[in-house]
Amino acid sequence: MLAIVPFAAAIIVGGFWLGNSKIGPNQYRRIGVWFAGGLVSFLLLNVVMIFTWPTGSLSEDIGWALFAADVGGAGGLVMGVFEARAISRAVEAERQRLRREAIEQRNERLNEFAAVVAHDLRNPLNVASGQLELERMDRDSEHLETAATAMNRMETLIDRTLTLARSGHVISDTEAVALGELVDSCWEAVPTADATLENEVTAVIDADPDRLRHLFENLFRNAVEHGPTSGRPEADNNLDHGSTDLTVRVGEMAGGFYVADNGSGIPPEKRDVVLDDGYTTTDGEGGLGLAIVQRIVEAHGWEIDVTESDDGGTRFEITDITRTDGPEEDTDTRSKTPIQP
Repeated sequence: MLAIVPFAAAIIVGGFWLGNSKIGPNQYRRIGVWFAGGLVSFLLLNVVMIFTWPTGSLSEDIGWALFAADVGGAGGLVMGVFEARAISRAVEAERQRLRREAIEQRNERLNEFAAVVAHDLRNPLNVASGQLELERMDRDSEHLETAATAMNRMETLIDRTLTLARSGHVISDTEAVALGELVDSCWEAVPTADATLENEVTAVIDADPDRLRHLFENLFRNAVEHGPTSGRPEADNNLDHGSTDLTVRVGEMAGGFYVADNGSGIPPEKRDVVLDDGYTTTDGEGGLGLAIVQRIVEAHGWEIDVTESDDGGTRFEITDITRTDGPEEDTDTRSKTPIQP
């Protein structure tokens, strides 16, 4: 019994472990074949030995056979698990290779799309804009002003479409980025009128700095354009976007950072769709800015969630981020004074 128990225990424990392991159920049959093959083959070998060199006692012969069955079964189980794990790793490696190839093909198509947008749309738009400016030099007209505004809007949409097409590329080269400095520079690059920034981040994270800049700029632009408190029913509707009531706060949280404002917020039923490509608000503004944010987050392998801020506005939480600084650096003496342009 002392000889049998360890191998029997290995079989029982191995069976329970298999259900919690990363080996897929499709490999269980292969492991079972190895288990049965090891048990039967080693048992038959020992049965031949028992008949060749009998012990003279039936109980000892049965114990010998049980010992052989347990040893063979345990050995077959171990071999089956090793082979199944090797196959699982090979399958996962092949799956990742196919996924990379699919992503590369998608990136190529996006690059082609971006090239078409840059050439086939910009060139006619530049011609039309030039002719419009010549006409405006000769005379003033409300219709010409409307046309100029529409062309500026088209130029903005082209820029955002190009950014959207390129932002989804898988990121292979990253570097340490100081969030505090990047947030300040992004805020200065966006027209924010009299809105206020409260920059409370000090972390250094591993990211693509160019695309991270696009992420913050689009979140800031979205807050200023769509999130002022003037959008609330009880607020004065004569206030302009980017009023002094609007405050955007960038802070740190477990596993990442957040960008929150005290604006009108996003209704709960729309929070799951505002990040989708092509989402359009009631004022006609396209959702490309937030779609770009979503693509950048996915390209980094991060997660994004849209919730309500403490002040009743919108809060974007980006998590699953790799920090390159230590937790002890969180107590940096960075100024928490709000920044105003």
